[in-house]
Amino acid sequence: MSTVYSHRFVAGQYPAGSQAIYTVPAGLVAVIKDIVVSVTGSGLTTFQLWVPGAPLLQLVSLAPNAYNHWNGHQVASEGEALQLITSGGPVLLSVSGFLLSLP
Repeated sequence: MSTVYSHRFVAGQYPAGSQAIYTVPAGLVAVIKDIVVSVTGSGLTTFQLWVPGAPLLQLVSLAPNAYNHWNGHQVASEGEALQLITSGGPVLLSVSGFLLSLP
């Protein structure tokens, strides 16, 4: 029987601003495979999701009720944090992927 390693890193509504939303636990590596963003505010929204030193996803001038889906393959090392930066209003966000044990 195989070990389940799929993981939802975050899921929820986040206000405008800058905040660390997930930190990779010690001894693990996070593989980010899927990001879903939905605008819940009434004005234009800018969205950025970063790992240290590089953006994973940047969306500019999102209209109210906009929906965006990203599917890919990015890695965050143990101790690294996903940083969310938004302006203009709150967003619904879901980030999922894999958590893998370090050798």
